[in-house]
Amino acid sequence: MTYQIDQSGKIEQTSKDTVIAYSNGTKFAVVVPRRLKRKVQEIFRLHGFTSLFVYYLFSVGVFYLLSNLKEKSSVTIDTEYPGKDKIIKQFATSLLKNNNKIEHEISFARIGNRPPAHYAAKDVFDKKIKPDKILNLEDIIKAIKKTDGRLRECISTLVDAQARSTNKRYHKPTKKSIRKKKK
Repeated sequence: MTYQIDQSGKIEQTSKDTVIAYSNGTKFAVVVPRRLKRKVQEIFRLHGFTSLFVYYLFSVGVFYLLSNLKEKSSVTIDTEYPGKDKIIKQFATSLLKNNNKIEHEISFARIGNRPPAHYAAKDVFDKKIKPDKILNLEDIIKAIKKTDGRLRECISTLVDAQARSTNKRYHKPTKKSIRKKKK
């Protein structure tokens, strides 16, 4: 079996949800919500892995797609991040291996805008179809508990991660906002 995987909404666009989907007769879509992306991005930033967060979250989405497949398959992932194919493949393969899932033959190629995988992701992104899985913090933690190296210690802080208001951290309070807090 050959499957194609496509993404709708980039991981680095933290103001939008990201949908990663495959299609080959059957369709399966995983959503990475924008709040989760911001939370994970903040943790990666605090540990100095700022650029890795995009590839890691994309790989986790691919991992959840591939762990849904029941037999070994050939998988072609749309080249979303040129030059980073090796990192994404390494993350996804290690997640599959360390979580006792079937390892698939992963390759990268441009699949364009016409294949069914594109429409599977786009329809969920446009909210025409409900997703099969919406990732949450527990899914991210569960997927990477068996990961090796410094990344594991970075991710272990996700357990303690709490949602923080961006207003407190990044914006100076205005007189109007201070008055609202007092009331």
